[in-house]
Amino acid sequence: MKFLDKEQRQQIGFTFVMDQLEVMTPYGAEEKKDIKPFKIAHKDKLLKELDDTEKVIEGIKTKKQLYSEVERIFCKLKDIKSSIKRCKHNEALDDIELYEIKYFTLLNEELLEVFNNLDLQIENIRMNSLEEAIVLLDPEGKRIPTFYIYDQYSERLKEIRGEKTKLEHNILKEEDEDTIIMLKQQRLDVVILEEEEELKVRRELSEKLSDYIHYFEQNMESIGKLDFLMAKARLAIKYNAVKPRISKKMELSLKDAVNPEIEEVLKSREKSFTPVNIDLVDGTTVITGANMGGKSVTLKTIVLNLLLGQMGLYVFAKEAQLPVLDFVYFVSDDMQNISKGLSTFGAEIIKLKEVINCVKTEKGFLALDEFARGTNPKEGLFLVKSLSRYLTKYDSISLISTHYDGVVEEDMVHYQVVGLKNVNFEALKYKIDLNKKHSVELIQENMEYRLERVSKDSQVPKDALNISILLGLDEELVNIAKGFYADKE
Repeated sequence: MKFLDKEQRQQIGFTFVMDQLEVMTPYGAEEKKDIKPFKIAHKDKLLKELDDTEKVIEGIKTKKQLYSEVERIFCKLKDIKSSIKRCKHNEALDDIELYEIKYFTLLNEELLEVFNNLDLQIENIRMNSLEEAIVLLDPEGKRIPTFYIYDQYSERLKEIRGEKTKLEHNILKEEDEDTIIMLKQQRLDVVILEEEEELKVRRELSEKLSDYIHYFEQNMESIGKLDFLMAKARLAIKYNAVKPRISKKMELSLKDAVNPEIEEVLKSREKSFTPVNIDLVDGTTVITGANMGGKSVTLKTIVLNLLLGQMGLYVFAKEAQLPVLDFVYFVSDDMQNISKGLSTFGAEIIKLKEVINCVKTEKGFLALDEFARGTNPKEGLFLVKSLSRYLTKYDSISLISTHYDGVVEEDMVHYQVVGLKNVNFEALKYKIDLNKKHSVELIQENMEYRLERVSKDSQVPKDALNISILLGLDEELVNIAKGFYADKE
């Protein structure tokens, strides 16, 4: 998939976000199920979707009571699509189907009145009155949510039912068993006639309802779109999400972006999420930093918000500017191909081949999380360096996280995780020595996950060595490692 497969979407937190997107009708559920990214060719539709969401957000805030009424009606709506489809194919509907259609028409008129007061002015949401269908299904004009093959539909049916009632009365007062048997047989014959006439009526009703099929279909589609827009609006309000600015250029900018799923996990552990601030353009951008520095979380946060924006949803940030893309890829060591027997590196290469084919012909976004960590370090460095240089010449945005030194070149952007750079190392070591059971937690608390833009010559911090020391690795082993670091410098 050019916009991540199911497993990758779950990995970055997209599935979590979609679970928070609570639609209320079966028609809204269908819209949610069919959600797709807007590609470059459909940029105008994406802009319109974002504008429509903005209108609904404003409406929910200023016309809260009206939107509560819409939600109340939405909760009562059932899926009548199959019945409408059967009606469209000239099939006779049964009593339950006719009841459900009648109930839908009654709710539709309630919804229509509220909808008109919303004054939304959204082009593809149009509600039609189904008053004529109500009159057809409610000949008594009682406007109650029940249905029956009424006598008003057929004089012949009225006569048959009259005869049946007369026979039932005679059966009750008759005492002779033979006469009762005869009357019951007569009643059975009348019931057959009644059922035949009712079927005739149901066929006639179904045929007459077919005149309004277009209005039913248009209303169901509009209800689905409104329901889905309201769900997106509620989600945006809940998380203080923002409407992304859509750029004509290949540039991406996020200010204080978060990943709701990861943020919720951290909150449950009484920890806070470090928002992501980054500016990206076409070509290659490299993020460096040691392990435990949060590079993977940063990439997931960027990819998640970018994907949400491509699908016409608000993004989880204070500010966001996004391009419209033809693909979004996220290549990490947690891929489906690994479970099929491929090594981590093998799975990465298989995916990379697919990505390269897209990069050559289309404009999109590619994130590689610690690419080539599954091979030996020397070859891994050469591969990441080669890939970074190769991707620079294309119009797509490529973001590569790595712990390798020497990857960044002159025409690349370089971000670095601050990590333990600003930490009082001796003070932290003293704390850990006093509380060794919580050494990892103490390091995480002091780790600064913020990104800072640095020069191409900035080296990856020695956080791996520092973390080893803080965690109490044997001093002799640490000294040997320090010697290798000194030789390299």
